Amino acid sequence: MTEISFYFNVNNRESALCQLVGKALMQGKRMIILTGSEAATKALDSLLWEMPPAGFLPHCQADASFASETPIIIDHRVEIITPRDILFNWTDRIAPRFSDYSRLIEIVDTDEDLKAAARQRWAAYKAQGYTPSATDMQELLNRGRSETNTE
Repeated sequence: MTEISFYFNVNNRESALCQLVGKALMQGKRMIILTGSEAATKALDSLLWEMPPAGFLPHCQADASFASETPIIIDHRVEIITPRDILFNWTDRIAPRFSDYSRLIEIVDTDEDLKAAARQRWAAYKAQGYTPSATDMQELLNRGRSETNTE
C-alpha cells in the first residue's frame, strides 16, 4: 500500500520540494513531480536548475529521450508518466494513479486555500483506506531552534 506523507506549515513550498527531492535522490530513489499544468512544469524545471545553489537535481520531462536514465521527472501529462518510487503531488487535487507508487508526498504551505485543498485530499485518501502521516514543518523548525539555544 502506498505510504502517504503530508508536510505542512511549510514556509517556502518550492524550497521544501527541492530539499525533499534532494534527500530522496541521495537515497537512490527515482521520482515523479506531478504538476497541474504546462506552466507549472516549466516553472519547476527552471527552479530545479537553480536550487540547490551549489548542487544539481537531474531532471527532465516524461517524453525526453533520456527520461528512462533520469532520476527526476517533472510533468503534468499523467498519461505519459511511468510510475517510479515516489510521487510528489504538486497539484491541488488527488493525483491520478497515486497507488502505483511506493510513496506519495504532499507539500502544503501556510496559504489558507492550499491548506483547505490539502485537507480535502487528506480526507479523500482516508476514505480510500489509506492512513496519511503528517509532519508539521514549523514545529520541526521550532524544535531545532530550541535545541540549538539550549546547547
